[in-house]
Amino acid sequence: MTRPLALVCFAALLLSARVALAKPKVALTQIEGDASGDVRDAVVEALEGKELSLISGRTVNRAVDKLGDLADLTEKDFKKLASELEADAIVLGKLDKVGSSKTLKFRLFVHKKMAKGFTMSFKDAKSEKFRSLLHDKMIDKIGVAAGGDADEEKPTKKKASEDEEDPLAAKTDKKDKKDTKAKKAKADEEDAMPKRAKADEEDATPAPAEDDARPAKRSDPEEDVAPRKSRKRVATSEDGEDGEDVEGGISTTVESPHAANRVAVRLDVGVSVVQRTFKFNSRGFDAKPKSPTLAPVPGARFEAEVYPLAFSNPKGGAAGLGVGVEYDRTIRLNLTTSNQVGVAVPVKQSHYSLGLRYRLAFGKTATSPTLTLGAGYGKRLFSTDRSKLTMDPAKLDITRDTPESEYTVIDPGMMFRLPVTKMVALALGGRGMIITDAGPITRATSYGRAKVYGVEAVAAVDVVLGNRFALRFAGEFVQIGFQFTGVGALASGLDGDTTTTDVGGLADRSIGGSATLAVMY
Repeated sequence: MTRPLALVCFAALLLSARVALAKPKVALTQIEGDASGDVRDAVVEALEGKELSLISGRTVNRAVDKLGDLADLTEKDFKKLASELEADAIVLGKLDKVGSSKTLKFRLFVHKKMAKGFTMSFKDAKSEKFRSLLHDKMIDKIGVAAGGDADEEKPTKKKASEDEEDPLAAKTDKKDKKDTKAKKAKADEEDAMPKRAKADEEDATPAPAEDDARPAKRSDPEEDVAPRKSRKRVATSEDGEDGEDVEGGISTTVESPHAANRVAVRLDVGVSVVQRTFKFNSRGFDAKPKSPTLAPVPGARFEAEVYPLAFSNPKGGAAGLGVGVEYDRTIRLNLTTSNQVGVAVPVKQSHYSLGLRYRLAFGKTATSPTLTLGAGYGKRLFSTDRSKLTMDPAKLDITRDTPESEYTVIDPGMMFRLPVTKMVALALGGRGMIITDAGPITRATSYGRAKVYGVEAVAAVDVVLGNRFALRFAGEFVQIGFQFTGVGALASGLDGDTTTTDVGGLADRSIGGSATLAVMY
């Protein structure tokens, strides 16, 4: 019997060691408000160690994307996420910044149930003090929740022990049987104490102070029998709030910002640059157009998008319906003419567009791609001030080489935005240009009637700076093509013979870009 007993003891020791060595698996999601990811990296370094095993961020993000936005997840979703990741705990964080001070608010889902979160304030996430405090606090929170089952057994064990005869009570009963009733009442009161203490312990809110380096000791059940103020839950994850418990029902609501891919309003203001080229398709003769390329010139740019229904529900289907406007104007552009040397000819060059938008999001996270469809109405102007010129306009080389235009445009198009990270996104788009009127260039005194068509292409990079600002760097290409019918004075009369077509077409091309600062909500 000695040998089998030794084997059983040895197996029990091995099993105990294996259980002791098993580390809780923790899934840390992306931290809301941490655009650079530096704070999340600091949290990872603080949690990594002998006590916890972190699941890779890529695996966690992939699983979260299947369920949608973290702010919308229910407890049922968290159970599903924990099962898929085989995680013992899920940690969600939100970063708030007020001046130089930063606050991290954590929500916890531990062992298939929501646990109470906690808050930490800090200035430098890389400091050893912050990491040490965070490590101790997280170990305590996950450890307390993990031991919840054991805590729930305490009343049972206590009850079992109380089912046995109380030696002290028995001894007292022998001395004085009259005290039996009093002793029984005292035993009942002691039996109720652990339950009240446990209820108070579950209602306790973790201290948010940064100096809380060690977990608070649990109060003794016999000392913690005084009634406490009830603590009321004033926000949940489904309400879109922080979901923390506060004493007395007093809380400060922290509004969740709209992600950059679901803004309700975006205003862009900045500078632009454009270089314009007139490329003519003409026969070879002395008076043919020169196909000039104008020098790059600076301009001012303004763009805006407004999605009214996204103010209340940025993730609803109707939230994608909105309006957009853009305006760009060259600050200064002068042309010269060989007909009157030394005379500058000022040019007005601008364009605007106003139209409807519909933004479609493929997912519910801040890194979900979006496709914006739209159509607008606008004009593109290129006109010259020839008031200082004394010659007949028809004989001026700027009339022939840089013809005036005022395009009236309907521009259906799309823009695809692909966030690479929360901070950086790429955008590609284009618009067709249905030109209903080209202005002075199609008059009989110029190149006359023509078939006109156009296209615009845009490529941009968005750099998101926090929750309210972003930078956009964009490159643009616009080309408007003409096929002249040969009825205009300049299309058929430049060589002196009006019976032949001298200029068959024109490519009015603009290449440029812009740099803007965006304000978002």
